[in-house]
Amino acid sequence: MSNNRKLTKFPVIAEDGTEYRVTIDERIREYGEDYVACRLYSQSKRWWRGDRFLLLKCYINGRSVYDSSRPDYVGIAKKFLSDWEAQAQRKSAAIDAFQAWDGRL
Repeated sequence: MSNNRKLTKFPVIAEDGTEYRVTIDERIREYGEDYVACRLYSQSKRWWRGDRFLLLKCYINGRSVYDSSRPDYVGIAKKFLSDWEAQAQRKSAAIDAFQAWDGRL
């Protein structure tokens, strides 16, 4: 028996006003561990229309924000988006440090 569930929400608006689409794909397993796979998309600013895939992250039952016995899908989406924003900030800081580097070893 399969109790899989797929949820999609658009727009999910970040603090800076950026709009994202979040999908949460819940996988309930008869054998093995239950988990949710979260995907994050942004609108493409290119010539083609559609969404640009940004991130995939899985949360395993009982090991993080996901609990299959009482799932909090809003909490999962908020955690997922905050993880993405933290990753983007780290990447931006690393780029700034590289550009400020004088090139000496």
